[in-house]
Amino acid sequence: MKYWIRSVSWAVSSMKLNNLVIKNFLRNLKNYGLYVFALVFSVALFFSLLTLTLDDTAMTEITGSTPMTALFSIGSVVVVIIIILFVCFANMIFIKRRHKELALFQLVGMNRSKIFRILLLENFFIYFGSLIGGVILGFFISRLLLMILLKIMRVDMMVEMNFSPLALFITAGVFVFIFFILMIQNYVFLKRTSLIKMLKLNKTSENTGQPIGKMTIIFGAAGILMIAAGYYMSTEMFDRAMENGLLLPIYMVSILFLTIAGTYITFKCSVAFVLNMIRRSKNGHVNVNDVLSVTSVMFKMRSNSFLLTVIAVITAISITAMSLSYISYYSTDKMLDSTTPYEYTVDSSENLDYYEELLNENGIEINRIEKSFMHYSVVGTDENNNLQNSEESGVNGNELGIVIASDQEFEGFDVAKNETKVTGTLAILDMYLSFKEGDPVTFTNGDGFERTVEVTETTSEGILPSNLSFGLPALIVDDSVYQELSEKQPAENQEYDMPSELYAFNIAGGDTEEVLDIMDKEDNPPFVSKQMDYNEMVQMSGMMAFIVGFLGFAFLLTSGCILYFKQIDECEEEKGSYTVLRRLGFSQGEILRGLGLKMIISFGIPLIIGLLHSLFAVKSGWFIFGIEMWTPTLIVMGVYTVLYSIFALMSLAYYKKVVKNSI
Repeated sequence: MKYWIRSVSWAVSSMKLNNLVIKNFLRNLKNYGLYVFALVFSVALFFSLLTLTLDDTAMTEITGSTPMTALFSIGSVVVVIIIILFVCFANMIFIKRRHKELALFQLVGMNRSKIFRILLLENFFIYFGSLIGGVILGFFISRLLLMILLKIMRVDMMVEMNFSPLALFITAGVFVFIFFILMIQNYVFLKRTSLIKMLKLNKTSENTGQPIGKMTIIFGAAGILMIAAGYYMSTEMFDRAMENGLLLPIYMVSILFLTIAGTYITFKCSVAFVLNMIRRSKNGHVNVNDVLSVTSVMFKMRSNSFLLTVIAVITAISITAMSLSYISYYSTDKMLDSTTPYEYTVDSSENLDYYEELLNENGIEINRIEKSFMHYSVVGTDENNNLQNSEESGVNGNELGIVIASDQEFEGFDVAKNETKVTGTLAILDMYLSFKEGDPVTFTNGDGFERTVEVTETTSEGILPSNLSFGLPALIVDDSVYQELSEKQPAENQEYDMPSELYAFNIAGGDTEEVLDIMDKEDNPPFVSKQMDYNEMVQMSGMMAFIVGFLGFAFLLTSGCILYFKQIDECEEEKGSYTVLRRLGFSQGEILRGLGLKMIISFGIPLIIGLLHSLFAVKSGWFIFGIEMWTPTLIVMGVYTVLYSIFALMSLAYYKKVVKNSI
C-alpha cells in the first residue's frame, strides 16, 4: 500500500513537473527564437557538409583526389567545434538570464535535482527538435550547396537528391554528444552557484563602478601601440624573411601576440578611455543619447573585453581566409594569361606539325606560333634584386638570368631603342625580382659589355609559358637592341641547355573540350593545355573558396548570434531604465536614437578592429595567392559587413519592442 501511494505521489509530482516544464518552455520560446534558428541552421550546415563529404559520386567528380576530399572532412570538424563553442556560450547566457526564476524554484522548496530535470527536459525539446528540423533543412541545403560548388568550380554535372543514412547517424551522434556537454555545464552551474549568488547574479556581471584612472590611460595607449607595432611588422615580415628565413616564424608569433594582446587591452582600456574623453568633452552637458550609448558601452566593453577580443579575432581570421581564397579564385584567368598565354604548347616543331595534321584531319584549323628568344644576364641592383648574392640564392655574383625578346618577333609591341617593356609580372615575383616603370635595366655578357635600357611599361600578361621563362618576367626590347645583344651574347654554357624557341598554337574557332579529347591520347606527343591548367586551377581555388566561405559563414553566424544574445541580455537588465526615461518625458524615438548609436558602437568596434586586422594580414601575403588584391578583398569585406549588420538591426528591433512596452 505504501509503495502504491509513493508511486501515485511520484506520478502526480512528475505530471506537475512536466506541466511546469511545458509552461516555462512556451513562455521563454520567444526569447529562444533566434537561438533555435541558429541551432537548426547549424545542424543543417553540418549535415549538408557531411552529406557532400559522404557522396562518393560527387566527391569523385569534383575533387579527384583524397587530400581534397579530406578538406571537406576537416571543414565538418571545424563546424562541430564552432557549434560546441556557440551552444555552450549561448546556454550560459540563457541560464544566467533565468537566475531569478531558478532561485525562485529553490525558495519554494524545489531541490536542485528537480531544477536540473527542468533544464534537461527543456533542452531536450530544443536540441532534438532542432536536430530533426536541421536534418530536414540540411537535406535540401546539401543539394543547393552542391549546385553552388559545381557552379564555382565550373563543373557540368547532374545534381541528384540523395539522403545519406550515415550522415544522419553521425549528425545525431555529434549532437547527442553536444547535449551531454550542455547538461554537464548546467549541472556544474547549479551545483556551484549558491542561492544568494544566483539572486545577485545580474548585479555582479558588470564593473560599472570602476573609474577611468591613469592606469587605464596608460594601458589603453599601450594596447593601441601594440596593434600598430603588429601591423608594421606584418608589412616587413616577408622582406625580413627573405634576408633570413629563421625570422619568419619569429615574426609570425610576434605579430599574433601583439595583435591579440593589443586587441584585448584595447577593449579593456583603450575604448573606455576614448569614450570617456568624448563624454568629458561635453563638460557635463550629456543628453539621453550619450547616456544610452557612450556611457553604457564604455563600462560594458571593459567587462566583456575577452568575449569581444575573441569575436574580433574570429572576424579577422574569417575575413582573411575568405579574402585570400577569393583572391586565388579571382586571379585564375589573369594568372593563366601570365603563365600560359597560348592554348597549346609543345616542345618541338615536329610535334607542332603532328598536331596540326591531326586536327586538320578532324576539320579543326589552328594558328601556328613559332617564336625565338634568348636568355641574357641582367645586372642586379637594389631596385630590382631582393635576393642575397650567394650560391644558395641561385644568383651568380651580381647577375640575374632573364628572357629577352624582340618587338618584331612578338606582335603588338613597339618599343623605342633605349626602352623595354616587362611582361609576365606577378606580385609574388616582387619578393625576388621587381621591375618598376622608370627603372634602368642593364644587360651584360660578363665580359665587359653592358647595354642599359629603361622600363616604360609592366604588364601581368605573358608572352612565354612559365616553363620556358622559368617563371620570371620576359623583357621586350627594340629589334636593333635585340640583335646587338645577340651578337654580344657569350658562348653557351654547355652545363645548362637554355630554351630559346617557342612552339605553340591556338585553335582558330576557340578551344573546346572536343579538341582536348582529340589531342589527349596516350600515344600522342606531350603538350601543355591552357584549358587543362584552367580546369585544375579553377577547381582547386573554387573548392578552397567554397570551404573557407562555408566556415566563414559559420563563424559569422556564431559571432553575430553571440553579440545579439549579449544585447538582449543587457536589454532585459536595462528595462527599468527605459521605463524611467519614458516617465521623465523622453519619447520612444529619442530613446531609440540613443540605442541605435549604442548598436553602432557595440557591433561596429569589434567589426572595425576585425576588418583592420584582416586588411593588414591580407596585405602581408596576398601576392602568394594571386595577382589582384583590392577588388576581391573589398567584395569579401563588404558582404561580411552587410551580413554582420543584420544582427545589429535585429538587436535594435528587440530594443524597440522592449522600449515600446516599457510604459
